[in-house]
Amino acid sequence: MKKLLNVLKYLLFLAIGLLVFYYIYREIELKTLAEHISNIRWGWIVLSLTIGLLCHICRAMRWDMLIRSAGYTTSLFRTFWSVMAMYFTNLIIPRGGEIVRCTTLARTDGVPFAVLLGTVVVERTVDMILMIVIAAVMVLFQLDFLKTFFEAPGHETMLDKIAFLFSPWFWIASAIIGIGAIVLLWKFRHRIAQIKLFQPIIGLIMKFWDGLKSIARLEHPWIFVGQSVFIYLAYFLMLYVTFFCFEPTTGLSLGAALTAFIMGGLAMLAPVQGGIGPWHFMVFETLALYGVPVTDGKIFALISHSTTNGFCLIVGAIGLIYLTLVGKKKTSPSAE
Repeated sequence: MKKLLNVLKYLLFLAIGLLVFYYIYREIELKTLAEHISNIRWGWIVLSLTIGLLCHICRAMRWDMLIRSAGYTTSLFRTFWSVMAMYFTNLIIPRGGEIVRCTTLARTDGVPFAVLLGTVVVERTVDMILMIVIAAVMVLFQLDFLKTFFEAPGHETMLDKIAFLFSPWFWIASAIIGIGAIVLLWKFRHRIAQIKLFQPIIGLIMKFWDGLKSIARLEHPWIFVGQSVFIYLAYFLMLYVTFFCFEPTTGLSLGAALTAFIMGGLAMLAPVQGGIGPWHFMVFETLALYGVPVTDGKIFALISHSTTNGFCLIVGAIGLIYLTLVGKKKTSPSAE
C-alpha cells in the first residue's frame, strides 16, 4: 500500500507539472515554435552541454574525494556514472536520485550504503550553503528587480509561499529541533544500544556518521571548496551561454542570467520531476521583466530546459544500464 501511495504521489506531482507546462505553452503554435527553433545557434547549445558534462565530472570527483576521506576506495569512472544515474532518476522520481546513486555505487564498489548517504548529506549541505550565498548576492544587487517581480500581477502570493525559507525563525526552529534530537540520542545512547531491536539501526547510524565525518578528513579541503564553487559556476554558465543561442535573449546581461538562475532554482524546490512547468514559468516571467517578449521567453525556457534535461536523460540512462550490468563487488576495504 505504501509503495502504491508513493507511486500515486509521484504521478500526481508529474500531472501538476504537466498541467502547468500545458497552461504556459497552450497558446504557442507549432509553426511559431518551429520557426524559432530553426534559428537557434546550436553551437552555443553544444557549449552549454559541454560545460554541463564538465560540471558532472567535477561533481563525481568531489564525491569520490569524500568517499576516499571516509576510508573507502571507488572507481571514479563508476562514480561518474552513478552521478549521471542520479540525474536520470531525479527527472522521473523527485529526490529519488540520491538513493539510486548510493545504491548503485554500493553494489558495484562495495562501499556501505549508509557511508555513501552520509557523504551525500555533506555534499548537499555544502550545495545549500553555496546556493544561499549566491541568492544573497543576487538579493543585494537585484533588490529593485525582486520588488518588481513579486509585485507583478499574478505573483503576489508567490512570496508568501517561499517566505518561510528566508525566515530566521524557520532556521532557528529547525536548528533547535535538530540539536535537541541529537542531544537526547547522545544522552541515552547506552540505553538505546542495549535494546536488541535498535542495534542494526545503530550500526547504520555509525556508518552514516562515518560518511558525515568525511568532510573533516579531507586531505585537500581547498580543492573540495574549489570543486564546489566550480559546480555552481558551471550551472550558471550553462544557462548564461544559452542566451546567445536565441536572438531575443542575446543582449541580456550577466545580472539577468544570475537572476533567472536563482529564480529557476527556487522553482526546483517544487516536488515536480525536473521542475517541469514551475521552472519554465519562473524563467520566462523573470526574462519578461528584463524586456524579453513573453512568447520568446517561453520558447527560450523550453529550449534551455529541454536540451539540458534531454542530455541528462540520455547519458543518465546509459549510466544506469552500465551500472546494472556491472557485477557486484565485495565490500571495499576501509583505509582506516
